[in-house]
Amino acid sequence: MRRVTPEIRAEIEQLVTEHHWLLDHGQADQLHTLYAEDAVSSGPLGIMEGRDAIKAWGERRITVDAGLVRHFSGGTRLAFVDGVLCGTTYYMTFRDSQPDPLHPASVGEFREQYVQADGRWLIHRREIAPIFGGANAAAHAQRLAAGERS
Repeated sequence: MRRVTPEIRAEIEQLVTEHHWLLDHGQADQLHTLYAEDAVSSGPLGIMEGRDAIKAWGERRITVDAGLVRHFSGGTRLAFVDGVLCGTTYYMTFRDSQPDPLHPASVGEFREQYVQADGRWLIHRREIAPIFGGANAAAHAQRLAAGERS
């Protein structure tokens, strides 16, 4: 059975951190570079199938004023399941558009599968699963889709 090495853990944690940083710093148009060609992402924003769909979403996202947003994550659990590297990472999202921006807008899990391509780990499957604040996450996704400030 394959085990998660410290090197693999560091690479995956950096991958998740880079995802947050790009999203939070107006560079969502670069998110697709963190995904496999046949990646699937699902959650409050809907389902995106393939790197091109993720790229198109990111290109739209940078044209919308989403306000100030920060994602914090941790508690990443990694394990190989039937030869596939799987991870669960807990997250909290904060938005300045919330009535009290010091309280999280959403708390949940990123449930992911990873694949190696060209010597680096990429996201192959990502499910964004809000546990608390799911209604907030869904409303935020609708506002973004409508081009409104969240």
